Amino acid sequence: MQKFALKLAGLGLIMTALFFTACGDDPVVVDPLGPDITLVPDPGFLSTDSEVIINQGFSVKVRLTTGDAQLQSLAIDEGSNKLETTRFTINSGAVIANNPLLITGADADGVTYSIDITPSGAEQVGDLTTFTFTVTSTDGETASTDIVITTAAEPGTDLTSSIDGVLFNQAGPAGTGGLDLDTGNGTGSADADAEIRDLGLDCTMNPGTLNWLKQIGTVNGAEMVKVDQSAIENFSFANIDKKEPIQDAYNNAAIALTDGTSTNCANGAETTVPNSSAVAVDDVFVVFANGNYYMIQIDAINENDTDNGDNYEVSIKF
Repeated sequence: MQKFALKLAGLGLIMTALFFTACGDDPVVVDPLGPDITLVPDPGFLSTDSEVIINQGFSVKVRLTTGDAQLQSLAIDEGSNKLETTRFTINSGAVIANNPLLITGADADGVTYSIDITPSGAEQVGDLTTFTFTVTSTDGETASTDIVITTAAEPGTDLTSSIDGVLFNQAGPAGTGGLDLDTGNGTGSADADAEIRDLGLDCTMNPGTLNWLKQIGTVNGAEMVKVDQSAIENFSFANIDKKEPIQDAYNNAAIALTDGTSTNCANGAETTVPNSSAVAVDDVFVVFANGNYYMIQIDAINENDTDNGDNYEVSIKF
């Protein structure tokens, strides 16, 4: 009888334990650990809010790490819009630029991407644009990081002026043959306002023929060099918008010029013209005078065999 009572008591203890276990609180569910994304501060890559010169691109390096689930995608926003896929490359083009980018293979377990972003061409100096990078994991968790880009002005000194001018044949009507580079106005070849001049005619050729030398030089102490355009990477006269590239061309991309001779075909009198050069369309020269560096481009050469009204159309920047 005692053994039976002990068995009942033991059974009661087991039932009590089961009751309290069944009626206790549910286990606490911990929030899932989401993915992480950071901008890596490597040389050549931006990782904090930065200034970028107008019309230039920039690069970032994003490190993506997993939480409880694998990585699924990466999205890039420019302001409130998705960045166009034509505006960025991933790993120098080794990864096809989709937005969002589907992350597959080993990358799903963690990856670092280098991303090069190009400008839209619509930026203005002073614009602030936020680029946001968002990673999503397969369980729907997300993480984001962003960088604010301020569009900065191109460094350097703005041009004083960008003008057009016409330089006439020195043998033409009185008061022609010189050019004032400050105004673009034609002058006499020896006028005090002129920095460059034309050399006139080839007197060995018969009058009434195309006997214009098509040569220019300097006057009033000006110095001139012809620009070796092949020595300047991606040179374009149209893109010159600062003073410093003009001076740099004068100092580092110069073809030295020698003295020439201008002859008065009527009396044979000769005048030495410093820094003389034959001229062709698209030739570029830099003249140093009056403390300024003037860059000039020959836009057109107009010959005339009747009244020596030959002339060069030029663009001037200084």
